[in-house]
Amino acid sequence: MIDAFLAWLLLAGPLWAVIGLWALPQAADKRKNDAEPSLSTLQIAGVVSGFALGPLGIGLYYLRPRWITRATLTLGLLVAVFIASQALVRIEDPNLPSAAWLILAGPLWSAVAAYMIPRRYREAEADDRNALTAAALGGFAIGPLIIGLMWRHTPKISRDWMIVLGSLGAWQIYTLFALHNADNLCVAAPYHITYLAQQTANGVVIGCIYSLMAVGLTLIYSVQGIVSFAHGQLYMVGGYFSFYFLMHGSNLLSQLTGTEISINPLWGIPFAALIVFLMGALFERVFLKPMHDGLIERVAEYAILITFGFGFVIEYTTLAIAGPFPQRTDRFIEVRRFTLPRTQVTEEFAFGPINIIGDRAFAMLVGIALIFALLYFLQRSWTGRALRATSQDRQAAAVTGINPTNMNTLSFGLGSMLAAMSGAALIPIFAWVPWVGAEMVGRSYVIVVLGGLGSVPGALVGGIIVGIVEALGAGCHPDPSRGAAYKEAFALVIFALVLLLKPTGLFGREQH
Repeated sequence: MIDAFLAWLLLAGPLWAVIGLWALPQAADKRKNDAEPSLSTLQIAGVVSGFALGPLGIGLYYLRPRWITRATLTLGLLVAVFIASQALVRIEDPNLPSAAWLILAGPLWSAVAAYMIPRRYREAEADDRNALTAAALGGFAIGPLIIGLMWRHTPKISRDWMIVLGSLGAWQIYTLFALHNADNLCVAAPYHITYLAQQTANGVVIGCIYSLMAVGLTLIYSVQGIVSFAHGQLYMVGGYFSFYFLMHGSNLLSQLTGTEISINPLWGIPFAALIVFLMGALFERVFLKPMHDGLIERVAEYAILITFGFGFVIEYTTLAIAGPFPQRTDRFIEVRRFTLPRTQVTEEFAFGPINIIGDRAFAMLVGIALIFALLYFLQRSWTGRALRATSQDRQAAAVTGINPTNMNTLSFGLGSMLAAMSGAALIPIFAWVPWVGAEMVGRSYVIVVLGGLGSVPGALVGGIIVGIVEALGAGCHPDPSRGAAYKEAFALVIFALVLLLKPTGLFGREQH
């Protein structure tokens, strides 16, 4: 019904958000109380309260400014999303809100704001560290309103700004998608919550496995300052080492005992880790050490070419030995799937069940355990602290008695080992061919950039985000068959947005 939409626009919505944006800071200026929240917090509170409850929300914050906390702002944002969603889904013509959004906000305003606002901040000699990100998100979410606000006040951009603007833009995209694809499983009530939870669970599981490989790439970069273009092939060869170890080991034990014995694929992980660690350490000592010793003039080009060549040799040597035929090991566990039980909420709606494939869940636990073991090693052991010191300042580390050459070798060996362990953990799940590493290493680059170059926790969080984005993107695509084919494209969209809006990633450090 269009009447519901018009009623919401009168009682709350964008107009009252603009009024709240202006009214609350003005009220604070008149009171001149030192206990008042900051200007940016008052502006966010005005937008959230006006959008959610209109004059009622603005009045509450006006009379009780001490109620402006992160908890109440989060609650207000959730209320705003819920109320606006209920109004929008009752519109019979979905083109109306789509056209209104494209005029009042959207990608065009995002580009305009991203071009204008950082220039304005530099002219005003204001802090512009997050101006580009806030301007792009704000233009996408609230259009010219963000330009007027940031142009006039040039406020300091806090993390709360990013959360509010990003959440508002994401809600708008989801709502417009729901209006135009009412039958899609991601939005079709009452089953969409269960479907979304299932896809999110799948994304978290596979994302933790992605993270294990990306952590190895992060470790190499943080210590040596280079990107290994052989990482995908080391991941691939780790799976093959596990496969052949399990096959020949099972055959040998069967011959010795006279009964058929199958070795669990879990034992292939440490075997692949040991072999590939030695491979990576030997390669670094022979081919990368001259680069760090100053014997190579063009270091960046040399690192790219030599690691790319190493990966090329690994891939085609494996192809010559193993052939192009897909291989797969036995299952980790006999349990086919873990099922979270169905929960009856009301007579019309039940949440669940949520199914997780047993082998993927086991591989996820292996990946998480290895990542936390690496973090413990880096934080608690002397060698781990030496690696961290080398990554922060090589010369200072050398002065304290740390040998940077040995740390380089250790970092490349550990990074290669983590890639191999990731491959050994996944070969029971996916069909393994010599070119399987090319697809995975592309995700690893996206994860490393998203989490922040050199950040191990960032690689873990980035892997989970990429996994969820791929699962939701493929599962919510109007054509599921195409969605599965575009899975890698969703990760590349994340990659492009991070490079555009926050090049340092979620946990990356500014380079000076």
